[in-house]
Amino acid sequence: MASFTFNGTRNEKIKMTEGRQKGPFAPITRNFVRYGKAYRLKSSQRELLEIIQPIAFKASTEEEAMLIQNELSSWLVTKDISPLILDDEPGRTYWCVVDGTIENFKRKERSIIWEGSIRFLSKYTSGRVLSLPIGTTFANHTILSKVETPWKSRTVFSGAISSFTIENDQSGKVICQYGFISNDVLEIDYKKRKVTLNGEAQPSILLMQSNWFDLKPGVNRLKASQPSTVTYDELFY
Repeated sequence: MASFTFNGTRNEKIKMTEGRQKGPFAPITRNFVRYGKAYRLKSSQRELLEIIQPIAFKASTEEEAMLIQNELSSWLVTKDISPLILDDEPGRTYWCVVDGTIENFKRKERSIIWEGSIRFLSKYTSGRVLSLPIGTTFANHTILSKVETPWKSRTVFSGAISSFTIENDQSGKVICQYGFISNDVLEIDYKKRKVTLNGEAQPSILLMQSNWFDLKPGVNRLKASQPSTVTYDELFY
């Protein structure tokens, strides 16, 4: 039987069973306003994707079953959103919290098998990690995500330079000022708003004039003052 990995950990005692309930994408709440006889879309809000996963485990006694349920609680109850990887959906990661069990675990009649369900709430879904080579003039880059996407960049300097910029053609620009030298490695993390130089955090080199930007689905025009590599997670609804 297949199982799953949650928050980087597996419990081989727990097996997935049939009957998973999950929509093809997260539900969307649409808000319309009426103008005379016509309706116009005012706003859209993407909700959390619900995943109800039936599971089973073996336990000869109620005491053993309780111990396994305690293991489940310690494993699955997290403070932060954590990655869920289902064995039968390779290449996709659901970023979730556990909302609880749908029903108490029950022993299958005349069996040592106990069955129940776990309810996950997923904020978003990611796929492959993709990379883009960014040159020193604006060029088109197609972003395969379905939603706005954070990114990371890595730049290895080929010589001495006093500043670095990475930007799009929509006024987004991240600017770093420092006496960079050959073979310095600059890394920028959009999501964390973090800049590191040669592996050490260097927030002071990020200029206040920076205007952070995400990657939009479709074509983005990007450039950097030094050849760089941008990576991002393919995100889905």
